[in-house]
Amino acid sequence: MNVFPLLEYELRSAVRRSRACRIRLAAGVVAIGVCCWGLLIWSDSMSAAALGHSLLQIFGWTGFIGGALAGLLLTSDCISQERREGTLGLLFLTDLRGRDVAFGKLAAKGIAPFYGLLAMFPCLAVCVIVGGVTAGEVGRLSLVLMNTLFFSLSLTLLTSTFCRQQRAAQAGALFAILLSVPALPLLGLGLASGRSLGRSLSFLFSPAGNYFLAFDARYRNASGWFWGSLLATHLLAWVCLVLAGQRLPRLSLEESFALARHAEGRWTRLQLKGAARRQHARRVLLSRNPIAWLATRDPWKQRLIWCLPMLALGLWLSFDPDPLGRPSAQISFFILVVLHALFKLWLGADASHEFAASRLNGTLELLLSTPLRSREVAAGMLSAFARRFLGPLCALLVLDAALVAKFLFVDNRPAAFITGAGAVILLVDSYCLCRVGLWRGLVARDPIRAILATLWRVLILPWIFFVGGVGIFFRSTLAEFAGLWLFLGVVSDVVFLVNAKDFFHEHFRTMALRPFGQKPPRVESKWSPMNWEAEPDNQPNAS
Repeated sequence: MNVFPLLEYELRSAVRRSRACRIRLAAGVVAIGVCCWGLLIWSDSMSAAALGHSLLQIFGWTGFIGGALAGLLLTSDCISQERREGTLGLLFLTDLRGRDVAFGKLAAKGIAPFYGLLAMFPCLAVCVIVGGVTAGEVGRLSLVLMNTLFFSLSLTLLTSTFCRQQRAAQAGALFAILLSVPALPLLGLGLASGRSLGRSLSFLFSPAGNYFLAFDARYRNASGWFWGSLLATHLLAWVCLVLAGQRLPRLSLEESFALARHAEGRWTRLQLKGAARRQHARRVLLSRNPIAWLATRDPWKQRLIWCLPMLALGLWLSFDPDPLGRPSAQISFFILVVLHALFKLWLGADASHEFAASRLNGTLELLLSTPLRSREVAAGMLSAFARRFLGPLCALLVLDAALVAKFLFVDNRPAAFITGAGAVILLVDSYCLCRVGLWRGLVARDPIRAILATLWRVLILPWIFFVGGVGIFFRSTLAEFAGLWLFLGVVSDVVFLVNAKDFFHEHFRTMALRPFGQKPPRVESKWSPMNWEAEPDNQPNAS
């Protein structure tokens, strides 16, 4: 008897997809490349024990961060998308139960990252062969990585059942992951001291506690807390999955539409206050730039982004951020860097989402019926992003400039250079994210792929180059590392910015007019050295 028919169907479908095989192959190749790179670069400057432990930490952090973010990228919108498209109610016309749908969604979305972890695990044994790492440490770390992946997928699957809109579902999933993974242990460290019960409980119910207690240095003194934390987070993941399965039958199509209409009507009544003033401003903006009006219809987006500069200001006034100071000052500076990263993630996701969502709801098709040129469309979208993000960006840059002036006043030039480099990268990344996000949103098949493609090119790829540079020039100072990071980030942004601008101006209508769901044609930039084929118009006639 088949207990979970949808689970078996999703697993059989997933293993036949070529993407799962490509992800497993890529994960294995990258893991082998990291091992070879570490053995070639670090073998002359490190002992065998230090080298093996360093490689294990690289694999551990990569797998842990990837597993924690897997739910945000894969399952945060799976149920809410079914509700928007009206296909969730069709599943329950059959004899499927809520747990069948929940397990099937989890299996379909989790098979690819699970294969990636399996491809990486054999390289963990290389750390044992190199030295300084025990087999028990590798086994515990493997259990932690798989448990973190299962926890993230189950938690975000549950948050997806409470939302209907894509951005609300992703925001709820991000909040849940940030609260359960980094925030809970940091709260325990801040509110408790020593071996108090509050500090231990904060690590007990967080996957971060599994990870930090998995290594031998901490496991010897807290083996019971490690297994308790592993069991507690695993049971929490099962509870989230069961709750998601119980909620799914209640989310019928008719109830979803009724609740959506009721919420929209109540929200419309709340927005009627001051409607005359807002309508006048919209008419003025519509007459000046219809594209900017189209992208700034939601006023709450312009207000919520101001939370990040306000948090940065409160942090700057309450603490003393310093990358070279005391541990408390270093933590404050790290939180300031995290706020910069959240701003860039917000900007990149918003820029990538505009055209991707417009292609799905038909707005882009109406836009193409106007005589607007591609340059006017790009200028309108950039104007909308400026209205939404330029004020908060200037506020963050002013705070960074004040921090640089403070470091220069006390003659702390390395800290001033590090802070200034972060401000320059924030400015350059912000403009590059707008341009690359517009292009990737036009090319990608759905908003999730557009956001991932943008963040990969602008934010993640320079860090991979930077990690390689750190491995080569590992004896440099922190200020020299900041200079390397600034150089790699600016060069990468310039390359992607030039290509995205050229692509958008040359191939805007070609990409926008392609049929829905069709893979975009491959186009090359005129800046690319591999573009050797001549244009058809430049070819001589046969006569």
